[in-house]
Amino acid sequence: MNSKVVKTIDNESILQINLQPKDIIKQVEEEYKESNYGSVKYTKNEMYWIGYLYRCFSYMYELSSIRVYKIVKPKALRGLFLPYHILSPEQAIGRILEAKGMMLNLEDEINRQFEIYKRIRDNHSH
Repeated sequence: MNSKVVKTIDNESILQINLQPKDIIKQVEEEYKESNYGSVKYTKNEMYWIGYLYRCFSYMYELSSIRVYKIVKPKALRGLFLPYHILSPEQAIGRILEAKGMMLNLEDEINRQFEIYKRIRDNHSH
């Protein structure tokens, strides 16, 4: 989520580059090198689903990869893999947001936050 490749995806400059999927994987591998770090090993299916869900989440809500990562961590997604991997990405993300008490509609969430801001502003102006 902190790789150079993800930054090019987030800022959409990747659209100007002719890269094949294997080239993207190679870039990430070169940046981070293979590692045996960590005691929990994810399966290829888990990694694929988690990565796919992160990308969908980022695109659907127009959030940076880092922001999505802060909302839901890979460990939490791994725990949801078995029950949620059969759902559409939209359904899985919707359930995750619902479980976290976050609004499903970004516009509703923005309006909710604006109302909170107005209440705080009004209380401080007295």
